[in-house]
Amino acid sequence: MVQLWNLLSASVHDATMLHTPSRQEEPVSGPALFARAERTAGGILAACDGRRPLRAGLLMANGEPWVRGLLALFRLDAAAVPLALPVAFGGADAYAAHIQRIAADASLDALLVDGSLGSRIVSRVAAAVPHLPVIDIAEPPRDAVDLPPVSGGGDAAAVIQYTSGSTSAPKGVVITHANVEAGLDAIGDGTRWGPEDALGQWLPLFHDMGLFTMLASLRHGTRTSLWQPGDFVRRPMQWLGEFAASRSTILPAPNFFYDYLVAAAAKGIPDDLDLSAWRYGGNGSEPVRLSSLEAFQRTFAPYGLRPQVVQPNYGLAEATLIVSSGVPRTDYRSLLVDRASLSVGDRITESAEAGPTVRSVVSCGPAVAGIEVRIGDAEGASLAEGTVGEVQIGGAPVTAGYLGLPAAQQPFTADGLLRTGDIGFLHERELYVIGRMKAMAVVRGQNYYAEDVEEIVKATPGVDRRHCAAFAWDVEGEERMVVIWESRLDGESAAAVGEAIRARLLEHLGLGAVETLAVSPQSLPFTSSGKVKRSGAADLYRQQTATPIATPTATLTTAPEGPAQ
Repeated sequence: MVQLWNLLSASVHDATMLHTPSRQEEPVSGPALFARAERTAGGILAACDGRRPLRAGLLMANGEPWVRGLLALFRLDAAAVPLALPVAFGGADAYAAHIQRIAADASLDALLVDGSLGSRIVSRVAAAVPHLPVIDIAEPPRDAVDLPPVSGGGDAAAVIQYTSGSTSAPKGVVITHANVEAGLDAIGDGTRWGPEDALGQWLPLFHDMGLFTMLASLRHGTRTSLWQPGDFVRRPMQWLGEFAASRSTILPAPNFFYDYLVAAAAKGIPDDLDLSAWRYGGNGSEPVRLSSLEAFQRTFAPYGLRPQVVQPNYGLAEATLIVSSGVPRTDYRSLLVDRASLSVGDRITESAEAGPTVRSVVSCGPAVAGIEVRIGDAEGASLAEGTVGEVQIGGAPVTAGYLGLPAAQQPFTADGLLRTGDIGFLHERELYVIGRMKAMAVVRGQNYYAEDVEEIVKATPGVDRRHCAAFAWDVEGEERMVVIWESRLDGESAAAVGEAIRARLLEHLGLGAVETLAVSPQSLPFTSSGKVKRSGAADLYRQQTATPIATPTATLTTAPEGPAQ
């Protein structure tokens, strides 16, 4: 029966280095990291008055203390609960209330901190959960203490991973030691991870992609360079130079990362940039765009980037990360599909050429080892290849369910596959993901995906930083598509962009029942993982339209009725 402390501590060696450039901490070898973690486990036990915590939250920015704290919890047979950072919340009080809800839902016994979030945030959080010990693990204790032997593992919870809540309230995914072991093997299969590889990562460790990729590096005994998310966001070209200099070979990221670097490159690329060591770049966590893959390759090929290093993949916390992936250095595969054939139950209709009513859909590759993928209907019945339906998954890495949710409400089919809520199809045994089931709206009898709408809106000049959200809204018994987009323009100019958005949606999707709302920059809510929070956007729309808005930064425009599309 696997226990992660035993599994990972046996995997590391002196060459397994953890380097945290932005925190200017000295690199730590694998054996030294585990020795520090064992002493930290003793400190946690003492702070809990000798009572072993069953579940503890990790409330820290990326760094050696975060990794060490996670390992210390594994040593204590305690489940780790990664906690999102405050950036996605509306101030210290809102963040403290969020942590309070998570602490109650997960029945936390302690919070681990290291000072990286600042005393103001930590004090607000501590006040919100006065019954919990808040344990500072910035430095490990000097002396080791006797600890109870490692036990448990197997089907016991190792991590409770809270989903980001882009379309609903966050839920705790229970991930066992056995799930993690199988998930790390699946990551290794999808990336072809080998002993000479090295991980470079800026993703936050509280996010599933950041957490499990970091654990995969430990599992394979390889080097890890761990940056802060802000290092990349604030100075993308400088960060890319540091990544290249680290000679890292593997990097996971969402699609926006690649777009962001292409945009930054327009201001100049260092002449000495050398990306030749980079072997696998995962592109997942949000819809993958072929234009992003091609633009990134075109921009950085002169700087040593080898062809098809960046590969589309699909994964989720419930699968302990990876479900499918393109094979490194193989050609991208995409299909041009008639948008009218992308409703659940439809067989896709391929198009010979691009056009306003055609969508390019990128393959996320075949299923990785240990994962079963099928496309099913609402009752869980399997659909034929080329038919659109829900992505359903099974296998050893897949969770047994959500924390505290009754069995009747767990999202599983009758034969035990997890219903992901994502919509896609299989073609030549490869997975193509279209969007989220909850992000699909029926407007005048037609199905539309919020992701499709948002992609078209983002390409409209005048949409600030490509920030927008789309969702369905009932207006006097008729469902419309609402688009909220951020703008720095005044009222009249913003209204003109709103008209352009509606015209483009009519041309590309045949979608005529549209309302647009322009709001000030930084108004839209985002999840902790950087995705637009459509449920929060709907709340914003409700607030903005409940009473007349007399400022140029909130401009509502409505499409004329016209014939149904």
